[in-house]
Amino acid sequence: MNFPQLMKAKDKAVVGLTSGIEYLFKKNKVDYVKGWGKFSGENSIAVDLNDGKTSEISAKNIIIATGSEPSSLPKGMLDIDEEYVVSSTGALALKKIPETMVVIGGGVIGLEMASVYQRLGTKV
Repeated sequence: MNFPQLMKAKDKAVVGLTSGIEYLFKKNKVDYVKGWGKFSGENSIAVDLNDGKTSEISAKNIIIATGSEPSSLPKGMLDIDEEYVVSSTGALALKKIPETMVVIGGGVIGLEMASVYQRLGTKV
């Protein structure tokens, strides 16, 4: 499989997994909102929605799925531009396989990215 085919397969998997989760939510009558949330009480959260609105939600059970945010070095030291210095998200969207790559951090995602790109021929 060449790199463009690999990226196309990755994109298809992401869409499939995302729509699969949305289907399961709907099937099981789980309400979800997309935005930035914080607990505002024992059984309530305040959410700044992705569309710019805000919402206050109360429920017996609440799950906040935090996603992930890459750690950064102090501003100006090594800024993430998603072209030459990439986060794990940027590493999944590169246009071509880099000849060389340095992975900063030894977390699970960084190790996985290093492993994938090394198998694709990058000197890691």
